[in-house]
Amino acid sequence: MKIGFVGAENSHTASVAVVLNVEKAIRGVRATHVWGETKAFAKAAAEKGHIPNIVSDPSEMIGQVDGVMIDHRDGKYHFAAAKTLLKAGVPVFVDKPMTTSLAQAKRLLKLRTECRTPLCTMSSLPYLPSVIEARKKLKSIGKLRSIRVYGPGDFRSRYGGIWFYGIHQAALLADLLGAGARHATMIVNGKDSTAVVGYPDGLTASMHFVVDSPYMFYLSAIGHDGAFTMAIPHDQGVYTTTTRIFTKMFRTGKEPFSEAEMLAPLAILDAMERSLDSRTTVKVSKF
Repeated sequence: MKIGFVGAENSHTASVAVVLNVEKAIRGVRATHVWGETKAFAKAAAEKGHIPNIVSDPSEMIGQVDGVMIDHRDGKYHFAAAKTLLKAGVPVFVDKPMTTSLAQAKRLLKLRTECRTPLCTMSSLPYLPSVIEARKKLKSIGKLRSIRVYGPGDFRSRYGGIWFYGIHQAALLADLLGAGARHATMIVNGKDSTAVVGYPDGLTASMHFVVDSPYMFYLSAIGHDGAFTMAIPHDQGVYTTTTRIFTKMFRTGKEPFSEAEMLAPLAILDAMERSLDSRTTVKVSKF
């Protein structure tokens, strides 16, 4: 099975290509084509990931690959790239965030249904070993009252504002708490920011975004019967885990996530962005 990449500025393209072509961790799957935002980005990813073909336009991959990973650094470019490939019947994995607009994400999911072509999106954070451990710990502290996540993020990022990196923490909340977020409030202090998200039954979640923070996340939770705080370090092996998920979709045509699972983090981010603009608490849109 042959895999192509649209976007090479982000490091994930080369990292996934290394999993497939250098480590050969998934039998029968190879990264064969890449398009980059610049020739230099494409060349660097191709060299690191041993990708044999650099194309000048993503459409050149149509008919040549069995699926495409879309990996722009700024998610605002994902919609157009995915639209073209879906209409051509090419299965797509869109690296996080799927889009930087909840409305666009809904349109993309509608399009994939109309085209009968599978699509998925995900953050790698929920698949880290420490997050799997956190799920177990949450079950041991009784009814959850408060959960907090800390990590890098910049609400003024030139790569999509709070959507860039904010997707990681939003995806983690959606994974741990489900799709029940009701409202969100953004608080800005200098370059850093915090999102306070309300859930049913008085559960409050907060996400803390620190500019120039090392790529490291932390999680703390308080329940009726206990509490815990833990680090969530990056694990390079997570690329193999997530690559297995989307390449299996390419092979089988079966999407690994429901629409609700894919949209829940984006609905939170959409509310956060609206709160930043209005400087008020806003409702999380239904989807």
